[in-house]
Amino acid sequence: MASDGEIVMEIDENFLIETNEKVLLREKERAGKKVYIETVPQNLARVLPKVSEYGTSGNIEQDLIQKTAAIMAAVPWTQAFFDGNRRTSIVVAGTFLRDNGYELDISPEEENKKLREMLSEIKKHQRDLEPTIMKQLFLYISERMNKYEPKT
Repeated sequence: MASDGEIVMEIDENFLIETNEKVLLREKERAGKKVYIETVPQNLARVLPKVSEYGTSGNIEQDLIQKTAAIMAAVPWTQAFFDGNRRTSIVVAGTFLRDNGYELDISPEEENKKLREMLSEIKKHQRDLEPTIMKQLFLYISERMNKYEPKT
């Protein structure tokens, strides 16, 4: 968990790959769909450098919001995996927030649909993470980010 105003960043390429595999195997089991568990290495290599461009203001909460949005956006933007990019990015972003003492409150259907639409839109912009969509993601996350309260 974050302490002394520093962001905990324990996400690496292996964590992204493992999370994608778990997400896809769960989907296969839940829906019986065929899934493609495969990484696009050159695209995966672009994710973390892109995330590191965000969340550098020194304001811990603002930086957490920006890094969370960047994690959510960079995976589908780069198409790091053959399948499950948006789902993987949402799970990884939730893990990142939890590591830093927060959680993302997303109701399964309605809210998730809005988030998935933003992440679909981000894929359409080849050159970079589109600033307008990133601002929408910052707002979306800021409205749904809460201090994590472990259930005892």
